[in-house]
Amino acid sequence: MRSAFFFFLILCFLTSCNNSNKNLSDDPSEKNIKNHAISVAEIYAKDQLKEAKKTVSEDGLIVLSNSDTKCLIDPSKIVTGEIDEDTKKDAIVPLYVFRDQKLFLTEHLILINKDGKFVIAKVLDSEMKIMSITDRVIFIETSKVSSDSPTFGCEICKEIVRYQFRADSLIKLE
Repeated sequence: MRSAFFFFLILCFLTSCNNSNKNLSDDPSEKNIKNHAISVAEIYAKDQLKEAKKTVSEDGLIVLSNSDTKCLIDPSKIVTGEIDEDTKKDAIVPLYVFRDQKLFLTEHLILINKDGKFVIAKVLDSEMKIMSITDRVIFIETSKVSSDSPTFGCEICKEIVRYQFRADSLIKLE
């Protein structure tokens, strides 16, 4: 009886270890796609920061920080959909960079699914909000005025712009 229990325990452990190595092709669910996208974004952020420490808040925000810079990943802001020409789901992850408690930069990591793993195809550093990805078109809310303008962020100054990802570049659609 005791050996059967230990066998069952070892089997559960091996199964859990095996599942952690899944790629996107094994489980194309939205949750798995976002988890893989978060992993890639965390690696990217850690590469930008020296000696980064990771913390996760109660509401799921992931913060990677060192003494003067913080990178914030908000899983609820990750947008998924088909970006390139294949039928695999891709993702866009916003990464908010803070210095001295002020938002310094917003980067958007465009992650393309290549052979079941995400690859960073492009990094956009701009004040914008990714709205959705529909029929390989990326809908982005952006401002018509620069970020130092007094009217920056007003509703009248915002516009929705459409982009398509072709040959590793974002092309603005008219």
